Amino acid sequence: MDWRAIDRYILLSALVFLAPACFGISLWVTNVLAPEYLNQSLVPYMLWMYGIHILVLIGFIVEAFHRRHYADDWPFFESFIIGSYIVVILISGYLTGSHFTEGLLLIFLGVNITCTLANVNKIRFCYWLVMPTLLVMGIADFIPSVPYAILLEKPPILPDGHPVLGWLIVRGLIVFILTLLIYLCILAMKRWTERESLYQEMSTIDGLTRLSNRNFFINRGEEEIERAQKQHAHPMSPLACIMIDLDHFKRINDQWGHHAGDEVLVAASKIMMNNARRNDEVGRYGGEEFAILLPNTNIKTAERIAERLRVKISETQVMVDGEIIKVTASFGVACYPSDGVSGMGDLLKTADKALYEAKETGRNKVVVACCSDKK
Repeated sequence: MDWRAIDRYILLSALVFLAPACFGISLWVTNVLAPEYLNQSLVPYMLWMYGIHILVLIGFIVEAFHRRHYADDWPFFESFIIGSYIVVILISGYLTGSHFTEGLLLIFLGVNITCTLANVNKIRFCYWLVMPTLLVMGIADFIPSVPYAILLEKPPILPDGHPVLGWLIVRGLIVFILTLLIYLCILAMKRWTERESLYQEMSTIDGLTRLSNRNFFINRGEEEIERAQKQHAHPMSPLACIMIDLDHFKRINDQWGHHAGDEVLVAASKIMMNNARRNDEVGRYGGEEFAILLPNTNIKTAERIAERLRVKISETQVMVDGEIIKVTASFGVACYPSDGVSGMGDLLKTADKALYEAKETGRNKVVVACCSDKK
């Protein structure tokens, strides 16, 4: 799924190749060993259909390997793979009377795999073509005047009721194809879920510190404020925010290198996470700046938490390349609801203003926003 489109089509065509190859070989072997079971007027046409399908697929694959050096996509190749597979399965299923058993399974297992390798809109279009076709085939099975399984000259059943050995072998080949397709479906779905999980993590987690990223942090804050506003209890449950900025971080990068700066960021983030409560949200706000949301926490409690974090960070020594790096941080604390704070944006601005004051008045300190709580 992470490959270029044309590479996915090559893989898809190799999977589709199984159908005409197995069907064609089975038909040819049956015609050699037990021709009396087959309608000889149809056998040549079926063998030609499988053979031409195989040759055209091989030609497309060869051309695709050539094109992949200068092109990333080849929509016509994709359309041929999907369309030819459906045609071969539908015709084979109808002529052998297996369109509602193996034929249906082969088509829809193919759909599951193809959805991960090809254009989903094309698959949807084919789906709405195949379903009415199968319905017509099913209705035809109940009409006595319409011949059933016309490829078979006589039922592949012995007088004692047991299936003919060759028929069992053909069924075994079908089972092999189905088993392979099911396994490939599992692999495709597994890869799909892994990729979705990765994208979900990338959209919410900062890659370096493993804290919430800025967008997720802000969204969480907006949810907490909305929840608080919906509560009927009075006074409204407070939501505190602590903004944190590592002091002289540029000096650390300049003196010890950016890898040392990364180590400092990771060390500081671990301190914050290890001291966070279950419902707190710790996020990397940007660069060397962090933020913590504290639901159901008033301004005094938030100040005590910020002071405790300040002390722990200032006591931390980060060892990088045999050198000890000491770190301090400045803190700004604000709370919702309070004067001038009516939403998440106001809460962040107020906490950031307090943080700026902490840095301007000496750093390595906690400053609480000068605003009184609403009553």
